[in-house]
Amino acid sequence: MTTLEKPTEEDSVRGIPEDARRRFELLQDCRELVISRLSKMVGEALNKMSEELAALALKQKDSDEQRALMDAVSVVRQHRTEIELRFRRSFTDVFERRLFNQALPGVAAVDAGELTLVDDDVMQQKLAVDKLVHRARGKLDPDEVLGVRARFAALLEREWFEEENHPASPEAIFEALKAALAEIAPKAEVQSALLDAFEPHVSANLNEVYSTVNDRLKANRVLPKIRPQVAIKPGQKRPGDARPGERAAGAPGGDGPGGAGHGHAGAGFGQPGAGQGWGGPHTVQEVQSVLTQLSQGTPAARASATRMLADPDIFAVADLPIPTVEPPLIDAITNLQATSATAPVIPTELLADLADRAREKGSPLDQLTVEIVSMVFDYIYADKRLADIVKQQLLRLQVVAVKAALIDRSFFARRQHPMRRLIDRISEVAADPDADLSPGAPLVKGLESVVEWVLLDFEQDLGTFDKARERIEKLAAEEAVRAGERIAQLTRDAERSEQVAQARDLARARISDRLDPDTPEFVRGFLDEWWSLALGEAQVAGAESAVGFEEGLTVAEGLIWSAAPKYPEDVPKLAALLPKLIKGLMTGVRMIAMPDDRRQAFFDELLKTHTRLIETAKQTAAAAAARKPSNLRMRPDGKIQFTPIVQAVRAVPQTTDTPIPIEQRSALPDLRRGDFIEVDDGKGEFLAFKLSWVSPAHKLYVLSRFPDEARSLERAQLAAMFQAGRARVVEGGSTLEKAIESIASKPAADDSPATRPHAQALAA
Repeated sequence: MTTLEKPTEEDSVRGIPEDARRRFELLQDCRELVISRLSKMVGEALNKMSEELAALALKQKDSDEQRALMDAVSVVRQHRTEIELRFRRSFTDVFERRLFNQALPGVAAVDAGELTLVDDDVMQQKLAVDKLVHRARGKLDPDEVLGVRARFAALLEREWFEEENHPASPEAIFEALKAALAEIAPKAEVQSALLDAFEPHVSANLNEVYSTVNDRLKANRVLPKIRPQVAIKPGQKRPGDARPGERAAGAPGGDGPGGAGHGHAGAGFGQPGAGQGWGGPHTVQEVQSVLTQLSQGTPAARASATRMLADPDIFAVADLPIPTVEPPLIDAITNLQATSATAPVIPTELLADLADRAREKGSPLDQLTVEIVSMVFDYIYADKRLADIVKQQLLRLQVVAVKAALIDRSFFARRQHPMRRLIDRISEVAADPDADLSPGAPLVKGLESVVEWVLLDFEQDLGTFDKARERIEKLAAEEAVRAGERIAQLTRDAERSEQVAQARDLARARISDRLDPDTPEFVRGFLDEWWSLALGEAQVAGAESAVGFEEGLTVAEGLIWSAAPKYPEDVPKLAALLPKLIKGLMTGVRMIAMPDDRRQAFFDELLKTHTRLIETAKQTAAAAAARKPSNLRMRPDGKIQFTPIVQAVRAVPQTTDTPIPIEQRSALPDLRRGDFIEVDDGKGEFLAFKLSWVSPAHKLYVLSRFPDEARSLERAQLAAMFQAGRARVVEGGSTLEKAIESIASKPAADDSPATRPHAQALAA
């Protein structure tokens, strides 16, 4: 059968097995389940996207991006139902086409040696969609993904589904979304805005869809248990020969000939299979070959071994037994575990003892596992993000990690392995720049307690690590409260600073409207640098301010008028104004703590200006009459009146809604609260900070670091630091994942355990 058609009675007569009907019914059931769940997800997303896109558009400073977002809002509002229906039809087509390996309609096959030209816009769109797919896949549970790939393949009696090619993959969903939007939103920038808006909803809901499908199929005995399984066939390339990320030829995951590639035969309903497992001669030979290379100090051996153990495509899926660890080795490791439980620091000799015990009492696979786990901890020790006090506690867990990896062989291939999740969570908490990791701090004492409990409690049940992680989560929550108290005042100060900055922009705009062409430069500078700050503070402080905003603006008007050329009759008015003007200016500059020397210099210059203007007015009325028209005049009652006569001469060409320059936006990455940022301390060393607060207008950023170091930076300042290489975002991700990838791609130069970084440090 090449399409999803129900087997008929005639099929039964022709010899199609009875369980084909069952597989068809399950396949149809799962197809409808996936389609209905995803269609519902799209509908719910569309209900929220209108407001989300509108809010995003209001924050945009680039007019083209803002226009694209508003066009996207219009598309959602006008075509919401049509988009949902089109997605359902498109995804149904994509699902079945991927299910049965059918080519895209109307697309001819391209010869492998034939070169084709791809339009730049098409390539850009593809890269944008690939980025969304990557973001969505990063939030998926690998175990659920593995289950969907394996169980759909089992229903179809095929070898495998590649991660990006299974019928419910993120690629399939975004392909269907793009097809659904093609005619409704033909503009590339509008399509891009809509796909970007869909991504968070896809990422948040896809795990639940996979989980439901897996539960449904497991309940019907379709691969009820999926465990790592190496199945190496005759003629297959050795795992060590494959490059990182490359699937060895003939390994499970391919679509080539060769029968059921999961190591199972038949429909896959929990039946044992005939595929060759770890007991086969080829597998033992491969492991032994890698171990021999390791013992001989071959640099590439470690990378080969790590790729073999960590690659899910080599560790295929099957309900087949994997050889258990040799009991004498577990007993020996348990004794070492008891020793490390009573020691605050892992003894140096214990590290070498681990390898010795594996060689004496373990199988080749056991020896390989111990070797690679030890290497992973080498990389953990080298992680500069972690404080030494935390590394010591993680290293105490090395014996337990070896034991856990021997009990559950999926340690390297499965990110959700309980021991890996525990180590990663400890690393995440300890890498937080705001965390108090001083000796005796609550977090440090709590971490020591959890590690000791694991060392004493763990025997065979991996659930111990889940319980330990729950305790770490509690410690993290308590530390977050303490850190929150430390930076609460800092955040309040930052929020107030931005409010003052916004009020200051308004003050600058109001003052610049009142400037005359004859206003002296020293007055302009004072108003821009100092008096705008006084008005900004006054606006934020409100009734508590010594000078009100409007009162301060009146003082600014008096200052501008006082420094303009005078008619003879203006001299008595100036004399009457000056006492009140000087008093208002002094109150304002004291409020903002203007430095004494700067204040004295300003008032000295103002006195000289007034003296000169009075002398000029007395000497000749003709010279005063030659003055240019002014925005300000004094009324008979002695008050200054603002009447725009000439075009305003702005002191600062910016207002509260001034667009952020493109070069500043491009220099600053997409930062979010909670990001870790390393900043050059001026001596060539980078210190880790946490982005604790971002202003609503994204104009002010607060970086914090325990215990009390903090930096409040304007957007332009931070952008300049990134552009100059003095600031950089710290990449997140799993510590263990990075360690395994590093081992797989960069073999160590020396195989001797004594040369390992943490062994040397502990010996010292």
